[in-house]
Amino acid sequence: MRLLASFLIGGICLVSTAQNKATPYTKIDSSNFDTLYPYALRGDMRAVFEILEMAEDSSLTHDQKATKKDYYQRFLYRTEDFEYNTDDPEIIDLFQRFQNYWRSIIIENVAQKLADSLFRGEMTYFLKKYVAPDFSIEQIDKEYYTLFQDFFKSKNMRGIAMGKTGHLFDLYLWKDQERKKYSIDLPEGQTIEVPIVFMRDFISNGWSHYTTFGHSFSGGWATSKELFCVEESYGPKDEEEFLISYVSHEGQHFLDYKTFPKLKQADLEFRAKLTELSLAKETTYEILKKFIANAKNDASFAHPYANYTVIQSLSQKILKTGFEPDLEKWEGVSRKEINRVALKLLKAHSKKLKSMGADSVEAYITTL
Repeated sequence: MRLLASFLIGGICLVSTAQNKATPYTKIDSSNFDTLYPYALRGDMRAVFEILEMAEDSSLTHDQKATKKDYYQRFLYRTEDFEYNTDDPEIIDLFQRFQNYWRSIIIENVAQKLADSLFRGEMTYFLKKYVAPDFSIEQIDKEYYTLFQDFFKSKNMRGIAMGKTGHLFDLYLWKDQERKKYSIDLPEGQTIEVPIVFMRDFISNGWSHYTTFGHSFSGGWATSKELFCVEESYGPKDEEEFLISYVSHEGQHFLDYKTFPKLKQADLEFRAKLTELSLAKETTYEILKKFIANAKNDASFAHPYANYTVIQSLSQKILKTGFEPDLEKWEGVSRKEINRVALKLLKAHSKKLKSMGADSVEAYITTL
């Protein structure tokens, strides 16, 4: 499973991943071992290690045993020989600082505000040391984004640092990219032309990649000017995983940034997920499975809440129930019916937002 993220630095929309309370488990085996990844994706390492502690080695496959060992070495024993994909000591220093910050919150339970404040100070020191020795602290605070861009360019790399993905400051850093223009047909009838930047050879693909060992991570995001795609996240570019779950999803964000410029993340994600389900022909049930697995009925966490609201809304309209997590019941519904209802929900949402004022509306689903 790959997380298709949009995240916000300046005008970029942010994916929300956040901590959930751990759920007690009584039996973990090969059939449900992968339930640890949604928790790791939200940074809920207490639940991850509860699962791992219950997982008896005799019930696990060889790969699952290796995963269990990896988690203990990375997060508890600190004995991992981490592969940084670079020999540059300054880049390694930066990445290590981010890793220490992530662990301070998700493992060591340092208070969020304190950890953020200390880390912000660390990054100011880092920039002053490596990038802007003649700048005052106040100047650095005003120029964070530009200074990091200057630093990455000096290393012949591209990246984004210090935007928040969910509750944590994050680092995206890659070595190569290529830009191509795409024409995207969206479900409400609009056609948009947008450049897609295909990113390659990552050093860091965010804290979700770090907490899930690459099992779940940002597959791409949108800005008001172009889309960014982690090329390794996808297979052939003529298949739905790419064309629907990336291109159409992020294309909807791209359009919505212009149509609803103040709309917040939960509603943006709600719309992009409905776009996926209104267009998908072959991957409909895989998309539903992903949304169900990563749903959370808590408006504080925008991305999981959008998943929940999409499934709840479809459940009400199609199955005449509340939130329905049973995939077998969804597989009994035709893809065309799911397409039809998802489009109907998207159009109703657009109509409601416009009635509230397209230029000023900030939220709708979180107010219900």
